[in-house]
Amino acid sequence: MSVDAKAGRASLGELADRAIALDLTVPESVGAGFRPYHRFIATFEGAGGAPLRQRRDILRVGPVVGVLAYDPAAACFVLIRQFRLGAHLATGAGELVEITAGIMDAGEEPEAAARRECREEIGVAPRALLPITRFLPTPGVTDEFATVYLGLVDSTAVPDVAGEPGETELTRPFLLPVDAALAGLSAPFPAPFANGFVLIALQWFALNRARVDAFVAANG
Repeated sequence: MSVDAKAGRASLGELADRAIALDLTVPESVGAGFRPYHRFIATFEGAGGAPLRQRRDILRVGPVVGVLAYDPAAACFVLIRQFRLGAHLATGAGELVEITAGIMDAGEEPEAAARRECREEIGVAPRALLPITRFLPTPGVTDEFATVYLGLVDSTAVPDVAGEPGETELTRPFLLPVDAALAGLSAPFPAPFANGFVLIALQWFALNRARVDAFVAANG
C-alpha cells in the first residue's frame, strides 16, 4: 500500500461511525440463492477531493438478532451447535458453537424476533430481554446488522435437539457453566471456538456483571 507524500498527519478522532455523502447506483442482481446478491457502484470523495469510485458486490442479509441465553439460577448459558458451511470451508470445523440468532422477518420488531428465535433454536422463550450491543459482522461483504440481547431462560426446559423444520434447521442446545464460558475468553491461541457472536456476547457479559446482576434482580 502506497502512502501519499502530500497527505497530512493523522489527528485525534472519536469512536463513532459516521455517514458520508455519496452517489450510489441502484442494486443490480448478480445472483439469487439462499440470500440475494447485489452489485453497487459507490462514488464519494477520495484523497485530495478527487472522486473515488468503488464497485462492490454485497450479500443482502439485513437486520438480525442474537440472544445470549442465561439461566442465573443454574449459573449457566444455553448455547447451541449448528452446522455452517462457511465455517466448514474456512476451518474444517463446521459445527459451530453459537448463541441463538437469526434473521428478522419483514415488519418484525427486534425483541419479537429474539423471542421467536429462542423458541425455535433452544426450545424456550426468554422471560426477559436486555439489549446489550449492535454490530456489523462483515460490513465489507454483507449488510447484515445484528442486535444482541441477554435473555433470561429456564435451562431445565431446554431440549437436546431443536430448530425450525421449515427452514431445514437443526440445532443442538447445550448448557455451559458461566465460569467455564468466561474462562474460554482467555484460552491460549487459537481459541476452541470461532463464532464472533459468541465472542462478543461473552466479552460483554464479562465486562458488565453488575448490570447483569441488576437485570436479574429486577426480573426474578
